[in-house]
Amino acid sequence: MKVTAPSAPAVRPLRELCQLARMCSCGECWAGPAVPCTRNPEGDHVARFNRAMRRGLISGPELVLVLNALPPFSTNTIVETPGGAS
Repeated sequence: MKVTAPSAPAVRPLRELCQLARMCSCGECWAGPAVPCTRNPEGDHVARFNRAMRRGLISGPELVLVLNALPPFSTNTIVETPGGAS
């Protein structure tokens, strides 16, 4: 019997994940879709990434990738957008 391991889930670049998360409103500061939570530096609250995952815009492994890159955090921690404004 041949057994194969499932392939690793594809994870998109952080910049793309930030753009996808920004399609949701933020549950921390209530910034609307397409509006960053902060502008200098440009970024979004962790709460926004949680909403994006619950809405199916980003996957669980992608959320874990974002969170693993942070020091100890809470829902109001800012994830900086790589490269700033698009």
